[in-house]
Amino acid sequence: MENHTIFDVLKTLEKAKISFRLARDRPDTIRVDATLYGLRLEIECFDDNHVEVSTFRGTEDIDGEYDYFLKILAENPMD
Repeated sequence: MENHTIFDVLKTLEKAKISFRLARDRPDTIRVDATLYGLRLEIECFDDNHVEVSTFRGTEDIDGEYDYFLKILAENPMD
């Protein structure tokens, strides 16, 4: 397993002209979210400098409107 810092990840995305957002959901990682057409990346950069990538693919079709949003929330409670 090769180590890469979060700066390696950010520089690579910037060189590819891909915008991204940073999030911190866990004490040992910084998550980099990047979106390409039909593909969303979650790149977890760990404090030991290893990187894990999850991909989410989709058609980016519109599935519904506000009522659909409320339905999703009702069907997936967080408590």
